[in-house]
Amino acid sequence: MNTTFEATNSKSRVLIVDDNSRFAHSAQQFLEHTGNYFACAVNDPRRALETARSFKPDLVVVDLIMPQADGLEVALQLEADWALHEVPIVFVTALITPEEARGGRRINGHRVVPKPTRGFDLIRVVEENLPCCSGA
Repeated sequence: MNTTFEATNSKSRVLIVDDNSRFAHSAQQFLEHTGNYFACAVNDPRRALETARSFKPDLVVVDLIMPQADGLEVALQLEADWALHEVPIVFVTALITPEEARGGRRINGHRVVPKPTRGFDLIRVVEENLPCCSGA
């Protein structure tokens, strides 16, 4: 599979890693529909590092619990890569409620949020965790 990503200077790049293809695809579509983001969805967490290297995300949103590799494994791979180690990572999971997430839960320093069910929740999570962009 040849994956080439176009350069986008004005849009933030968000990589979504989730084995639930329906969630990943809808999140990608919703982010891109805003016109502010260029998103890429990966359903196999074992391909996350390879995709991140070519996509060069500004933020990674990764499901915490997946059968092939969990979100923590994906985060550790990204952190170990010299070109990706500073990219913010947000874990999403259906294992916590919005009330539990309000306390700013973190795993290994990364924010943990309930899996967004509505588009505006996803946008809020992305905007809160994107690094400040200069010259956009």
